[in-house]
Amino acid sequence: MVLLTPPDEGPRVKGERIKLQDIVNGEYNALKVNGDWVGPDEFLYENQWGEISLLNVANLSTKTLMSNTTFKALSPVKFSVSRDRKYLLLAHNVQKLFRHSFLAQYSVFDISTSETFQLSPHPDDPQWPYLLHAQFTPNSNSIVMVYKYDIYFRTSPRSPQSYRVTKTGVPGVIHNGVADWLYEEEVLGTSASIALSNDGHLMLYATFNDTLVNEQHFSWYGVTNSLGSENLYPEVRSIRYPKPGTTNPTVTLNIADLANPKNIRIRALTPPIVLANEDRYFTSAAWISQTEVSVVWLNRPQNLSVVSLCKSPMWECQETHRISGDNRGWVDEYSVPFFSANGSSYIAVSPLRDGGAGHFRHLVHIHIPKKQILPLTHGRYEVTKIVYWDQVNNFIYYLGTPEYLPGQQHLYRVSSSPPKFGVPLRPPRCLTCPSVSRVGTTTKSPPRLVTSWEDDWEDEVVTPAPPTVPPKRQRKKKKDAPPRGPLPCQYHTAHFAPPSATPFVQIDCLGPEVPTSGIYRIVHENREKPLQLVLAIQNNTRLREKVAKIAMPQIKSFPVMISGGYYAQVRLFLPPGLREDEITRYPMILHVYSAPGTQLVTEKWRIDWNTYLAGSKDYIVTQIDGRGSSGQGYQLLHEVYRRLGTVEVSDQLEVTEYLRDNLHFVDKRRVGVYGWSFGGFTATLALANSQSLFQCGISVSPVTSWKLY
Repeated sequence: MVLLTPPDEGPRVKGERIKLQDIVNGEYNALKVNGDWVGPDEFLYENQWGEISLLNVANLSTKTLMSNTTFKALSPVKFSVSRDRKYLLLAHNVQKLFRHSFLAQYSVFDISTSETFQLSPHPDDPQWPYLLHAQFTPNSNSIVMVYKYDIYFRTSPRSPQSYRVTKTGVPGVIHNGVADWLYEEEVLGTSASIALSNDGHLMLYATFNDTLVNEQHFSWYGVTNSLGSENLYPEVRSIRYPKPGTTNPTVTLNIADLANPKNIRIRALTPPIVLANEDRYFTSAAWISQTEVSVVWLNRPQNLSVVSLCKSPMWECQETHRISGDNRGWVDEYSVPFFSANGSSYIAVSPLRDGGAGHFRHLVHIHIPKKQILPLTHGRYEVTKIVYWDQVNNFIYYLGTPEYLPGQQHLYRVSSSPPKFGVPLRPPRCLTCPSVSRVGTTTKSPPRLVTSWEDDWEDEVVTPAPPTVPPKRQRKKKKDAPPRGPLPCQYHTAHFAPPSATPFVQIDCLGPEVPTSGIYRIVHENREKPLQLVLAIQNNTRLREKVAKIAMPQIKSFPVMISGGYYAQVRLFLPPGLREDEITRYPMILHVYSAPGTQLVTEKWRIDWNTYLAGSKDYIVTQIDGRGSSGQGYQLLHEVYRRLGTVEVSDQLEVTEYLRDNLHFVDKRRVGVYGWSFGGFTATLALANSQSLFQCGISVSPVTSWKLY
C-alpha cells in the first residue's frame, strides 16, 4: 500500500494576525490629503517634507510658503492662504467641542517676512483667545472671525482694529456665524455658517436662537489634566437639545454689508411664502452672484423642500422649485443647486420616476423664467452629488452609483443641455469605472447570489434572478487561490478646482484597496481617456506595505432577494484561513445599523473591529443593507417611512437565517449580533424576535424611545 500526501504549501494563513490595539491606536488609518484648491490651477497643501506648498498644476511648479522647520515649530492643525498670497491663516491648539465644531487659537503668518502674530478680535488684549472660526475673505486678506458666538471683521491681518458685526451672542443660547448643536449634528454637517460674496463686500451668516429650546443636563467627567489626574467628581453640564414635539431653535439668515466697516448694515432674509409661517430648517445656502443668494429650505415634517432665490436689496426669497414627499416619504436635505452664469437656470438633484421601480435621484435642468423642468439623467441608478458644471463645454460632472451596484461610487459626466423634444437623453459617461464606459449604467439584470463557492468566490453576472435557496452542488477539493493583484478602484470622491477652460480635479480613491489621491486634468479632446493624471499626491505607501504583512479577511459582497421583491446587499468578512471545501464551521456575527438612508455595504476601504473579528479571531462577520437603506431608489428607502423598527429588522433576520441555513461553514449554534446607536436599536429588536436566531448580542447606546431621541 502506498500513501500519497499533498506537498506542503506552507501555512494556510499568510501574514500576521491583526492586533486589536493596533486598530485602536489608528495604526491602519489612511492618510488624507491635507490641502485644497485655492485657484483654477493652484493647490495649497502640506507636502511629504512637512512644508506648506502652493502647487501650480498647469506647469507642475511649486512654491514653498512655509518651511518644515517653521511648520514643526508652529504646529498648525489647519491652514489657508489669503487671496493675494501674502499671508497664511493658521489654527493651533484645537479643542474639540462637538462632532464638527472646535475652539482654536489662530495666528497669521507673513510669507515674505516669516513673521507670525496672534489673531484676536481685540488686538490690545494680551491674552491669546480661542476662536470658534476664522477665515480670509475671498477677494483680499481681510479676516472674518467668530469669538464668543459673535462675528468680528478685520480689514487686514495687521490692522489695529476689528469691527464687531454682531452683538447678540450668548454661549450655548444664541450663536452667530456658527451652528448650534442641532444644526451642526443633524442638518448642516459643519459648524461654520458664514459665506461671503466673491467681492467680499457682503456676508451671509446664520443666527441660531435656542432661547426657547429645553435643556438636557448630563454629567461631565472632564479630561486628563496636565498632572495626569482626572476630576474626582463630575460636573453637571447642559445643552439646548430639542426632542420630538418640543420647540426647535429659531434660525435667521442675515446679510451684512462690509463695504463700510464703520457702518455695517444688516438685513435679514425673508423666507418664501410657503414656509413663512411654519417651523422650518434651512439645509444649505450659497452666493450665486454678487447680489443673489440661493437658499434651500425644509419644513419640519421634512416632506417639503423649497429652492429659493433671494436678491438684493430687499432679500426676499422667491420659490423657484419645490420637492414634495407626496405621502410617499420624507425628502432629502438638498444642497444649493449649480446656477448658470446668467442666473436664469440651474442644475439640481430631484426624484424622477422609473415606472414600477419608483423614484430615483437624478439630474434635472430648471429654467426659472419658463418654469420648465427637464431631466438630464434617468434610470435605475442614483445621482449622489453634483460636483462641477463646465459651462464652457456644457458638461455636468456628478458622483453616482452604477445600476445594481449601490456600494460603488464613480465620477460621471453628462451633457448639461437638455435634449430637444422627442430626442432621447444622452447617456452619462463613467470617467472612473475600471473600463471607461460610454454608458454610465448597465442594462443587465442584477447579479444573482453566488450559489456555489467555486472559482475563488468570483461572482458572475447572470440573467436569472436569485433563487430563494441556492441549489446544492458537489464541492470539489481545490488549492488555495494564488494572490491577486490590486483590485480596481470602485469608490471615488471628486473635488474640482474653480472653473477654468481646462478643468482640474482631485480624485480620491477610497476603496476597496488602500486609499489614494491624485490630481487630474480633464482632456476634452481625448474621448477614450478624458482623465489625465497630473500628479499623485497621496499613495499611502507605508500603510500599503503594513497591510501587506497582515492576514486580511476574505471579503465577499453579493445581493440576496428579500420580501417585497427587493434585493438586500450583503457583505461577508470571512476568516483568512477559511476553505469552502472543508467542514470546519465558524461562528457568525451580524453587524447592524439600518438607520434610514445609510449604507454599511460599500466598497470603501476600512480596517476596524470587524476586520479584527474575522482576521484574528476567525469569526464570520456579516453586514446587510435591506429596506430603508440608500443607493437603490426611494421605493426601497421609504419602506421604513413612519414604521421604524419593522421591515428593516425583518430583512436582517430573513437574510441572516438564509445565510445560516445555506452556508455550510456557519456554526448554527454560535450566531450573534451587535450594533451601535440606531444599530443598537436594531440589534435589540433582533434579539427580542421570537425566531431566536441569535445566541448573544451587544446593543451599544441604543434608542429605547423615540420620544427621548
